[in-house]
Amino acid sequence: MFAVRPLRVPRPLPVAVTALLLVPLVVAGPGVAAAEELPTTGDTVVGELVQAFVDEQHDPANGAEGHSDDTAVISWVRTEVGETVRVSTEGVESVDPGSTVEVTLGEEAADEAADEATAAELEPALEVAAVEVLAAPEPPGTAPATVVDHPVTVVMLQPSGVARDSTTPAQVETLVNTTVADFWEQQTRGAVRFGVVKTVDWGAEATVGCDTPFALWDEAARRANWTWTDKAHLLVYVPANAPGCSAGLGTIGSLDDGGLAYIQSTAPSITAHEFGHNLGLGHASEQQCDRTVESGSCRVAAYADLYDVMGLSWEQIGSLNLPHAAKLGLLRPQDVLTVPGGQPTTVSATLAPVSVADPVDKVRAVELVDVDGTRYWLEYRQASGQDAWLGDTRNRFGLQQGVTLRRADPGPDSSLLLDGTPSASGNWNTDRSMALPTGTPVRFSGDRFSVTVQGTTASSATVSVTVSSPIADYHAATGGDTGPLGPLVTAESCTSGRCSATYQNGVVTWSRATGARAVRAPERASWESARDLLGLPVADRVCGLRDSGCFQHFQGGSLYTSASTGTRLVGLGIRARWGQLGWESGRLGYPVRDQTCGLPQTGCFVHFQGGSIYSSAAGGVHEVLGGIRDRWAASGWERGVLGYPISGNVCGLRDSGCFQHFQGGSVYASASTGTRLIGVGIRGRWGQLGWENGGLGYPVSDQTCGLPDSGCFVHFQGGSVYSSAAGGVREVLRPIRDRWAASGWERGVLGYPISGNVCGLRDSGCFQHFQHGSVYTSASTGARLVDAASRAVWGSLGWENGALGYPVTDQACGLPGGGCYMHFQGGSVYNSPAHGSHAVSGRIRDAWAASGWERGSLGYPVEGARSVPGGQEQRFQGGLLTLDQRTGQVRRS
Repeated sequence: MFAVRPLRVPRPLPVAVTALLLVPLVVAGPGVAAAEELPTTGDTVVGELVQAFVDEQHDPANGAEGHSDDTAVISWVRTEVGETVRVSTEGVESVDPGSTVEVTLGEEAADEAADEATAAELEPALEVAAVEVLAAPEPPGTAPATVVDHPVTVVMLQPSGVARDSTTPAQVETLVNTTVADFWEQQTRGAVRFGVVKTVDWGAEATVGCDTPFALWDEAARRANWTWTDKAHLLVYVPANAPGCSAGLGTIGSLDDGGLAYIQSTAPSITAHEFGHNLGLGHASEQQCDRTVESGSCRVAAYADLYDVMGLSWEQIGSLNLPHAAKLGLLRPQDVLTVPGGQPTTVSATLAPVSVADPVDKVRAVELVDVDGTRYWLEYRQASGQDAWLGDTRNRFGLQQGVTLRRADPGPDSSLLLDGTPSASGNWNTDRSMALPTGTPVRFSGDRFSVTVQGTTASSATVSVTVSSPIADYHAATGGDTGPLGPLVTAESCTSGRCSATYQNGVVTWSRATGARAVRAPERASWESARDLLGLPVADRVCGLRDSGCFQHFQGGSLYTSASTGTRLVGLGIRARWGQLGWESGRLGYPVRDQTCGLPQTGCFVHFQGGSIYSSAAGGVHEVLGGIRDRWAASGWERGVLGYPISGNVCGLRDSGCFQHFQGGSVYASASTGTRLIGVGIRGRWGQLGWENGGLGYPVSDQTCGLPDSGCFVHFQGGSVYSSAAGGVREVLRPIRDRWAASGWERGVLGYPISGNVCGLRDSGCFQHFQHGSVYTSASTGARLVDAASRAVWGSLGWENGALGYPVTDQACGLPGGGCYMHFQGGSVYNSPAHGSHAVSGRIRDAWAASGWERGSLGYPVEGARSVPGGQEQRFQGGLLTLDQRTGQVRRS
């Protein structure tokens, strides 16, 4: 591995990885130093936070088409010895890349990669159970460089299995030493001068590929004997179109850090872009909205600021935008006019083109700082210097000259170009008109700032910036002191980007996201008591609803008022479901109490005139109405056997039926059966049998439990469903159910059912097996109970299709010696404890009956009938009966 530079106590390596724009970044975890055991769940690791952007393939000619609003970011912790552990980005989102951290590792996390293919290439990420920042990234220095102060080592390296291309070290060296070095020296006013100090020509294939970029850089460092020191850069050239490689990849550092990069092309814009990451810059992206520059439906198109080197790489390298110059600490006080947003004012400024490094009597930028710390930048893009291409045929995308507005962002899109002339979303992919219009005020940051471009020339642009108090403007627009709010009581104050002022009849609030809104009686009292939950208003009060109703929406929910229900709070999730059901004009009507939370599983509820809506982490958000709600309430609400609802209320079933599913079962209602509770297991079997449209029909009882062997049951119109630990969940239908009931249900001789109801036998026959026997029924014989012993004999003789046919009696017991019998259509089965169970049929049974059955001299049968030459014989306790088939006579011996 490459030599790790000495720690800036306690800091190891300052790296966070980003990818260039044109090709998907296929990244695997960085190369891992050989170790007997890798860190895993529960371990603590100390090292530097390393991050990577995972980007899609994209052509600048297609604008932002196909881009998502977010750039996927993957993260590692890299230790001083070079070991890397991939961690969840969410767990370190508040930590700056390059910070030295101590991380306690949790379980495996959901993957944050941009797509499934990329995720498959990556080592699993671990959750961050705890993180402590041991040292922040060091701030950059900006002292001008008179000679090369960012030495670059170039290594030509083909990944494993990839053939080298025709590019030479001299070509890469020339690229770096001329166009790229000149660009960055100019943009940093001489603070940075790149220069190649060593090249390593093509050699043997690497043993690794671009899917493990740190391992690739390690191998290149070994070949060049390169050591990472301050401001030193390792630039690896990989063959064009090498599989698994992006167009470029660069670590994020600062002006003092140096860094790692690889490229696949000698296009100057790509290398300049990667070196920009090494210097500490993220991406230059674009935000487009369809109403104003920051409102309506909006999207962020990654890399889509085509003016800037940190946007999409194409033939031209535009000037470094001023939010990025400020991030690097390159702007002098005389370069910038800063306008704070705290006090209303109007200022004018004359902007020099951004390509002019040292303007006279002009500024390069106007910085607008809102009360929440958000920073906006005005700059003038004009066809001169580094941006001369804007005025000729090299500008193949038709980018506008003019004043542009950008917003600095703390995320991977560190600069966002805002569309100065918003258009419908269908036009976004082809809309290149980003400059602010001349003579038309453009408002942004929640209406706190308004900018008017007054005019432009080849050498300057004049702008007027107005800072307003949106709260005071709102008060004035609604009638001032004589309007509904009345005169000011408490002056405007701002905290954490939220401002408010109190008037005689209400409060006006403002934030960049919500704009200025008033809260007045009767909502004001409820809002002030639940301000932490509701947040700021996002709309003014709206009235004209039924029953003299009004409402007001807030960041965290709404307040609804009516003459009959008063003012009630409804949170966002429950509000959304209520809206789907028709708001106050739907079946639920108005809320009758405030939202209540703190239930199990982060549950909340609101009761309405016509029912309730409950939300939970496990069940989602669902309404519960009428009789179903009453039955659920009787079962203990969410703390009862049913738990939370997991579906809405569904009606339209036969017989005016409705149902609702819950975590622990369901409630079904119909006009003829009422409202009934069914548990999950029994519900599942009922569903397999066709629900209410099947043979069982609707339930006519609630589920009853507490039976032996953890048993439960529900009675239905057409039968019952029973569940037990031993027998499972089984339906029992009439007339079998009636016979089972007569035998004592599950506590009787049969016990629980162990099979379902089976029909389709001859003579319209059906049967069902139980723990200790069966019930058989046919059209001609009715329902009969068959004990297990008799059933076994009958089954061995062919069941109802054998010689015995169907049973015609139930089992009868109380015979001598504990004996029992059953008569069948074609014979009988007798059993006794001493001699077992045996069938007796035909003339042999007739002869035995004539002798007095089991009470006669023959006693009980001791075996079944068997064939002998010329007939059959069967042995009894008191002798042998033999049937002569020729004569039909039965002889005793």
